[in-house]
Amino acid sequence: MANKYFKVTCKCGHVGIKYFIRISFPIVATCGKDASSIARYIPRVKHDHKDAILDCKEISYNEYLELQIINNNDPYLKCACKQEQEMIDNFSSRLELEPRLLTKEKKTKRESVEYRLKKQSYALNEKWWEYVEEEEVDDVVFAY
Repeated sequence: MANKYFKVTCKCGHVGIKYFIRISFPIVATCGKDASSIARYIPRVKHDHKDAILDCKEISYNEYLELQIINNNDPYLKCACKQEQEMIDNFSSRLELEPRLLTKEKKTKRESVEYRLKKQSYALNEKWWEYVEEEEVDDVVFAY
């Protein structure tokens, strides 16, 4: 099958957990699914996110070459450390908020500790009942 040219738009990271940068990569593949799977493992793409691939479109060879030139001149894709990243002009204007973190409510410290303790007590109770069933204890006295 002949290779086709694709423009795959991805969420790129190394800018903090709350943010991402939208970058389009030129990919040569046989189909869009292959192009997306190739793009997911390009450096700087947020690999672990289910929604790391935002868009995948088939493009012409000329558009493919243009996109390659754009990415070769992008300072974000060339920087090696956070200090270089911060020196890029208007870098903060390229950042976008991560939508999946906007809807998530953060629990207070107290709520998370209470949840953990409740979970532990359920686990202990479950182990105790398993022990009681194994030993076939008939005379169980509950003291309140």
